Amino acid sequence: MDSAPETDAALRRRIRQQEVVADLGQRALEADDLDRLFREASTAVADTLEAEYAKVLELRSDDALVLRAGVGWRAGLIGSATVPTDTDSQAGYTLLSEEPVVVDDLRGEERFSGPDLLVDHGVVSGISVVVGSPEEPWGVLGVHATETRAFTPYDANFVKSVANVLASAIESEHRRSELEEIHGRISDAFFALDEDWEFTYLNDRAEELINPDGRQLLGKPVWAAFPEAERREFKPRYEHAMAEAEAVTFEEYYPEPLDSWFEVRAYPSETGLSVYFRDVTERTERERDLERSERRYRTLAESFPNGIVALFDDDLEFALAAGRAFENLPIEADDLEGKHVREIGDGAVADALEPKLRATLEGAESTVELEYAGRNWRVHTVPVTDDESVVSGMAMAQDVTDRRDRERSLREAKAQLEAATEAGAVGTWEWHVVDDRLVTGAAFAQQFGIDPDAAREGVALEAFVDSIHEDDRERVERRIEAALESCGEYEAEYRVRDADGEFRWVVARGRVECDADGNPVTFPGALVDITERKRVERQLAEQRRQLETLFEVLPVGVVVAEADGRLVEANDAAAEIWGGDVFDAETVADYERYDGWWADTGEPIEPEEWTMSRVLEGETILDPDVIEIEAADGERRTVLVHGMPITDESGEVVRGVLTQTDVTERRGYRRRLEESEQRYRTLAENFPNGVVALFDDDLRYTAAGGNLIADLGIDRESAVGKTIYERYPDEIVETVEPYFEAALEGEENTFEVSYAGRELWAHTIPVRTTGSARQGMLVVQDVTERREYQRKLEASNERLEQFAYAASHDLQEPLRMITSYLQLLEDRYAEELDADGEEFIEYAVDGAERMREMIDGLLAYSRVETQGDPFEPVDLDAVLEDVLADLRLRIEESGAEITTASLPRIEGDEGQLRQVFQNLLENAIEYSGDDPPRVRIDAERDGSRWRIAVRDEGIGIDPEQQERVFEVFQRLHSRDEHDGTGIGLALCRRVVERHGGEITVDSEPDEGTTFTFTLPAAE
Repeated sequence: MDSAPETDAALRRRIRQQEVVADLGQRALEADDLDRLFREASTAVADTLEAEYAKVLELRSDDALVLRAGVGWRAGLIGSATVPTDTDSQAGYTLLSEEPVVVDDLRGEERFSGPDLLVDHGVVSGISVVVGSPEEPWGVLGVHATETRAFTPYDANFVKSVANVLASAIESEHRRSELEEIHGRISDAFFALDEDWEFTYLNDRAEELINPDGRQLLGKPVWAAFPEAERREFKPRYEHAMAEAEAVTFEEYYPEPLDSWFEVRAYPSETGLSVYFRDVTERTERERDLERSERRYRTLAESFPNGIVALFDDDLEFALAAGRAFENLPIEADDLEGKHVREIGDGAVADALEPKLRATLEGAESTVELEYAGRNWRVHTVPVTDDESVVSGMAMAQDVTDRRDRERSLREAKAQLEAATEAGAVGTWEWHVVDDRLVTGAAFAQQFGIDPDAAREGVALEAFVDSIHEDDRERVERRIEAALESCGEYEAEYRVRDADGEFRWVVARGRVECDADGNPVTFPGALVDITERKRVERQLAEQRRQLETLFEVLPVGVVVAEADGRLVEANDAAAEIWGGDVFDAETVADYERYDGWWADTGEPIEPEEWTMSRVLEGETILDPDVIEIEAADGERRTVLVHGMPITDESGEVVRGVLTQTDVTERRGYRRRLEESEQRYRTLAENFPNGVVALFDDDLRYTAAGGNLIADLGIDRESAVGKTIYERYPDEIVETVEPYFEAALEGEENTFEVSYAGRELWAHTIPVRTTGSARQGMLVVQDVTERREYQRKLEASNERLEQFAYAASHDLQEPLRMITSYLQLLEDRYAEELDADGEEFIEYAVDGAERMREMIDGLLAYSRVETQGDPFEPVDLDAVLEDVLADLRLRIEESGAEITTASLPRIEGDEGQLRQVFQNLLENAIEYSGDDPPRVRIDAERDGSRWRIAVRDEGIGIDPEQQERVFEVFQRLHSRDEHDGTGIGLALCRRVVERHGGEITVDSEPDEGTTFTFTLPAAE
């Protein structure tokens, strides 16, 4: 029995959750303060799920989760409390979960333990969701209760939807920061040229950089204003951009009076060329200094003495060996790989190296000098670690026969490497191409999992290439080969396995240096770790997708414009409101193409008055504009518009956002309701000779109107607000109260009451409302004059009936006397009368008989209203059967054929209805003509009434004479042609009218006649 209320409650809870998500989504679109959004989201989640706590945890760079925002927590915890991220904790488990983590009872949870933050606050149940994705999480959103709760899947999806909204807002913040950075880059200096190379625009920064003297440049050709530009890269590059319709980027120097280097980006357009540029003189000078330094370094490196670098494993076997010094040794580098240290040279070499190698595998660095192959060598060994343990060792052997020169060269090489590192790279390298010796800094070596000391001495390129992800390796090798073939620049992004065995993203840039014959000699470069940037890019892409999804599924239209008025985004809901994609305005002035009117005044909206125009001026539209638009599909719609400007850090408006809601149906309904209310009010206030009033559950009048109010001496204003107990005497309350209460229960009633000396007819009606409150309506009409008229009419009818009865009675007696004496005269003197005398007596008797019939008919006509029986259900089939029995003899004599359909039951006077059928059938037989009568009786339902038709095929009636047949004593034929009194059809009309119906005739001469009359259906 309770399932329906529970279902309704669950449905309302889900609808509330959807409303909260939609509201937070709208706030996310307009938010410029993430902390505020986090607080609002926490409060909304806690209130919606009726929980005591909610939290937003942010994952910091040190892998700790900090309480960024929340509700319910003790003072001082927000911004300082942290939660561990290990998988044994609820938060850490959530960071790895795609789906929401629901905890019914934390005390019995086996997947993880609750952190101190939850335990200290007595948390038992809760839901937590990752903000972002498990691959790139931003943090955790959670809601918690101190009692055992059975959260539903809808509750979990609700929390996840809020987390998605937060993720989208965070992505939007990152995108906004990136856009501001881009804007800062492109807003330094700018000028525009038309197709004739004449200046059409320069911004302030451009004037400052290239026109310090304040010359008039607008309208002047660029080559005339800056003649040196024709002799440098400026002219061919600009001409290429214009001719090929493609953007160009280059750096070039312009001599005195500017004496500056410029970084230039030129973009062709339909009207000419747009040029963005900046002064890079200082940067260019620094790069030149660096290039001179690198050339000095390469010169030193090329003359660097021979050496050897080798890697060795736990078994003291060499895994890799390379170096220029092998040219002077009795062993090749390939031969050394895979050999044990004891297999090199004589025992003295192994005796000197083995303890050093073993110590290195224990984590110690060591240096030893020894003699081999007639040369003195300085061997330095270092451990190669993965931040936790030693995985291998690296030995770097240098020919120190000329140690002093070598040490000096090494110091200079180290200085050059350090200088390169200070220039901004994470790591640097110098690859000596001829002898395949790659010398790197420590950071670079660690990035590839190479021993820093060995890398400093130089290792083979292959050692580094092997650490590149297999999916990227072939691509990187192709780019290295291309750079070697062209003696040109090199750049590549790829993944590399570091000393910890993890893959990280890096970008490498370098340049191949060749000798005079074009042979590669050295290949220096720098490496930057971009793992974090890649992670952010992926996160931004995911958040952008979430934001775009939210943008499209919002139930309201959303339109976004740039600061100059250009419309840049609109979702499907906005397109549906406007009847299509019409959002192509480039400026605020273009808004004039849109047809719109203010809904309250009907005045057209000017371009500067549109909501977006005002938003871009910095106005926040919280009290919505209500406008009417003519959409592209021709429909006219009423739209509710809110607006919010988006500003940068300086407060400048950079974008405007509108939300639009189609309220056409709502406004139409309200307008119809107001019109209906006005009509009702006008009707009620002008209700003729009566009163209309509404009353509530307390039988208190809430509205009243009508012309009778003043006649009854009632003040309408004072009457409204009072109950019937306050308005009427006890005897009237006793009469009307049951009817008022019945109306509130849904029952209609009609009654009469006397008030203020007037006879009133009252009707109480239930008023159906959409809420739980009950209302009723009272309709009152003054029937005082009507009742008086009815009384007079009844008295008049009574006198008329008495007169008709007396007249008919008094007329009957002379007629009887005349008839009797005529019969006596005929009986006594029949033998003495001639033919004329007998004929005269016959005429006199016949005239008296007709007079008697007319008097009887007139008497019956006058008594239809007064002498009739009360109405009751009557079976017309039974009535017709009795009539046919009465007319049986005449039917047989005339050869009449009478057919009938099934007749209904009606409310009426059975005796009077028998007279109607008898009169109509007698007429049909009488006026049948020369052929035997043919009569058909049918019945058809017409709403609450029945329509009875009696059709014959007789002589018919002239249309001009048809109305006369229902008048008393009106005959269309002489008595010689047809017998009758001329009162039968008049009697039929009066009987039918007494039953609330009407009788009509439809006929044409010689085509038969149809009499149709209506009677009320029996309930």
